[in-house]
Amino acid sequence: MNAVKGGAERVTAVDSSQPALALAAANAARNGCEGAIEFVHSDVQDFLGECVREKRTFDIVVLDPPKLAPSRKDLERAKGRYRKLNKAALQCVAPGGLLITCTCSSAMAQTSELLGVVRAAASECSRQVTVVRTSGAACDHPVSPSFPEGTYLQAYWVAVS
Repeated sequence: MNAVKGGAERVTAVDSSQPALALAAANAARNGCEGAIEFVHSDVQDFLGECVREKRTFDIVVLDPPKLAPSRKDLERAKGRYRKLNKAALQCVAPGGLLITCTCSSAMAQTSELLGVVRAAASECSRQVTVVRTSGAACDHPVSPSFPEGTYLQAYWVAVS
């Protein structure tokens, strides 16, 4: 909805949860965004793969998967999944566009692995990337220094050419 309110002509929202999509569609209707957002019920990897095959691109892709690394022992497996997702997402960003890639896995955020994953994914699909912004949780999500696991939200805003 923020994209629509900010002037986007077309928004595609993909989620594997039908209830989440129904809630999002109802929220869009309440906020005057109905018709401007296409809600797609699909696994995002499948959706991105289809877009790559069809050479469908977007000016901005926001990749915000669920927690893929619940703990550090899952980190290597998760890095592979993040790499595949980011590679497909990068292939769907139009030249000059933006990828906003996120993690909510503290194991990824605390080890700063996400940027390396993005770099590897970009190399695999021959895309040039430039980090234009790094962000995390908003100010309403404070983190105690005694609980570093609370620093689990991380996002890179990446210009793609």
